[in-house]
Amino acid sequence: MSAPSSAADEGACWRSASSIVAGAVTGYHVLKIVGYSRTKEVPNGKNIKSRSFRVGNRKWRVQYYPNGITTDCIDFISLYINLDDTVTEAVKAQVKFSLLDQDEKKVPSYSVTTQIRNFLEDKTWGYPKFIKRDVLEKSAYLKNDIFTVRFDVTLMKDVHTEETPFIVVPQSNMHQDFGHLLSSKEGADVKFRVGRKTFAAHRLVLAARSPVFKAELYGTMKESDATKVIRIDDMESEVFSALLTYMYTDTLPEMKEEEESAMVQHVLVAADRYNLERLKLICEDKLCKHIDTASVASILALAEQHNCPGLKEACMEFLRSSGSLEAAMETDGFEYLTTSCPPFQSLYPFHGARSVRSKPYSAGEPRCRLPPRAASSIVADTSRGYHILRIDNYSLTKAIPTGEFLRSRPFTVGRHRWFIKYYPNGYSSKFARYVSFFLILDRSLADSVVEVIAQYDLNFVDEVEEYLTLGEVCSFKSQLGWGFKAFVTRDELEESKNLKGDSLAVRCDILVVNQFRAEDVEEEAANSPVLVSVPPSNMHQYLGDLLRTEKGADVVFEVGAETFAAHRCVLAIRSPVFSAELFGTMKESVTCTGVVRIDDMEPQVFKALLHFVYTDSLPEANEAEEEDVMSQHLLVAADRYNLERLKLICEQKLCRYIDLGTVATILTLAEQHQCHGLKKACLRFLSSSANLKPGSPNSHLEGLPHSPDRQLQSYSLTKATPTGEFLKSHPFTVGRHRWSIRYYPNVYTSDHVNYVSFFLNLEESADEIEKMKAQYQFRFADEVVEMPLTLGETEFIRRDELEESKHLKEDSFAVRCDIVVFNEFRAKEKDADQVLVNSPIAES
Repeated sequence: MSAPSSAADEGACWRSASSIVAGAVTGYHVLKIVGYSRTKEVPNGKNIKSRSFRVGNRKWRVQYYPNGITTDCIDFISLYINLDDTVTEAVKAQVKFSLLDQDEKKVPSYSVTTQIRNFLEDKTWGYPKFIKRDVLEKSAYLKNDIFTVRFDVTLMKDVHTEETPFIVVPQSNMHQDFGHLLSSKEGADVKFRVGRKTFAAHRLVLAARSPVFKAELYGTMKESDATKVIRIDDMESEVFSALLTYMYTDTLPEMKEEEESAMVQHVLVAADRYNLERLKLICEDKLCKHIDTASVASILALAEQHNCPGLKEACMEFLRSSGSLEAAMETDGFEYLTTSCPPFQSLYPFHGARSVRSKPYSAGEPRCRLPPRAASSIVADTSRGYHILRIDNYSLTKAIPTGEFLRSRPFTVGRHRWFIKYYPNGYSSKFARYVSFFLILDRSLADSVVEVIAQYDLNFVDEVEEYLTLGEVCSFKSQLGWGFKAFVTRDELEESKNLKGDSLAVRCDILVVNQFRAEDVEEEAANSPVLVSVPPSNMHQYLGDLLRTEKGADVVFEVGAETFAAHRCVLAIRSPVFSAELFGTMKESVTCTGVVRIDDMEPQVFKALLHFVYTDSLPEANEAEEEDVMSQHLLVAADRYNLERLKLICEQKLCRYIDLGTVATILTLAEQHQCHGLKKACLRFLSSSANLKPGSPNSHLEGLPHSPDRQLQSYSLTKATPTGEFLKSHPFTVGRHRWSIRYYPNVYTSDHVNYVSFFLNLEESADEIEKMKAQYQFRFADEVVEMPLTLGETEFIRRDELEESKHLKEDSFAVRCDIVVFNEFRAKEKDADQVLVNSPIAES
């Protein structure tokens, strides 16, 4: 018997698509453990809590157990997260715990994700054995006694279905077009000589972007000889190149990290010179991230000279921070600050004499702004400082017997009094050939014995590292000290550079731990004022003004009874057709009269086309204009001038106007101009039983195999759906009938445990269902094969097989459902003979 010969033999397979999206709110929190070694004093089973943070309008808190949550995990660090909110019902959430490396990237071997859990006020979830302490301590993830963990929280929201859009309009690429204009030099009409380099540019672009260039190129400062090369002697060529790149693209070129600070300072000066306010703010913003002790003086002077209030305030904020002012006093720019910078004089009025006191040590220079992310730190409330002990006439101190010491003057760090014991001939006979030093807590004036937790280190002054790592956490009690019995042998000391003119100096760094606390970094960042705010790109506004004012226009178009002045280079860089007409092989034929005439386009359409070319957007529609009609004409114009983004914008607009009165016209337009998305939208409309009538010109579409793709996003979140419950797709149409797909993440019944199930559902009355005959098949969308079709199965795939397969990518997978609908028996002509072919009904 012949194969079924209905619609399957008469056309292609039409496709529709939708997605099941598990709605979710995501956010993350970064927890930095500062002073890890000191947190080890917290007993097993006790935790340190982070400050609360918000994800999805819920407050959360992390619990950090330095010595494990139970005795079974005493050698491990335990991490838990809990809901720090009052709720009436459980909150479904999934949390990923990730150890971060020094570049703040997740460490795969220490990144774990919970299942979807029900969080209540008193319920915590986490990992009792997140990482062994000795493994962490030997790793590169612990540096300067600090390590960092990130918590990604995903809150389960409603699961819903979304239709996949037929047309997606890409982002504006105008900056790329103008960047190409600069690099290609096509139509360039002005040259600049900067240093030993020559730069070609376009007067109209420079004039549109900078009022200074506008005056130089078109105003009173205009060069009398237009062909003359303009020299710029007081600027580096690299700076001018960056300036040009910005004017054409609204962005700065990539810079090497080690060169960025110096380069950006020069670009800021150039931006101020040419009145490029947005570029100036970009430079200010970048310089805020480079403020440190060495650079604050020069950056503050720059901000003062070029009227940069935000950058100036950022410098002042830095100088107000602990230790920064004293450190800045040691730099070359300090004297300039004290005499020439009024803000600095108000901050530090007594600048006539420099302080000679020891400045507190700071591990790393503070920055003026915090990173834009939710974060907190568990830190020890500490006090830090150092004392320099200078020993003059070292050779005379060698007369002191072994076991006896010289004592330094008392000094204060962290509200406690300390002194240093110096043993020239060693602490005991065992260490007689060594020099020994001990740090002592001086409680001679205290009434009671007090324990102080502290870290310390002792080094020769010339050997102190910039980022000093202190030793173990020690417990100091009255008159009980810690130190170095074998600090250095006397022979090594006497042969070293540390002994100069019979003198040596050692530095003792001390960090006193007062208490542990959690700091809410997110809250501090939110409350900190934004010192420099960079506005969004406004390049389209400048070019729109260029079109409106017609300044520098060099080509005129006559469309109907109207004329339009424009700029050749702008048109050429935006449209390859305009490029050929104005600069290519078609140039002479269209410009010999001085006016380009366009006869087959309405003036208002060409005006809208020009507006898009200059601004990458369409003008607001006139109330008298019908948007659907204008969009059709503009789509034809966009196709003519090869403006793909404009064409997609018109397609998207026309999709909203598809109805019984317009569908034929719009479908014809889509066919003629290769508008695939618009064509699909028209066919989707026609496939509906309410719109497609029997006997209509489009009735040949009936019964065509239909393959709606079903994409499952956030698959792991859908697993929270109970067994027997399903998620439903958007309805779709095949063969005049409405269908939907039911997705059971945890199977249809308990008989099919561990499986994912899919069912095809006909959304019509029982009578209609009884008359309906069809074939269907579910497959993964990435391995679809051609017909013939077979029936689907309840046990589509095991969950564990799916999760290990290539079909699940980034927590999403897609299935395809092919359907063939058999409507009726009919006769079909075959060659010259009248032969009746009986099409069998496919049983389902």
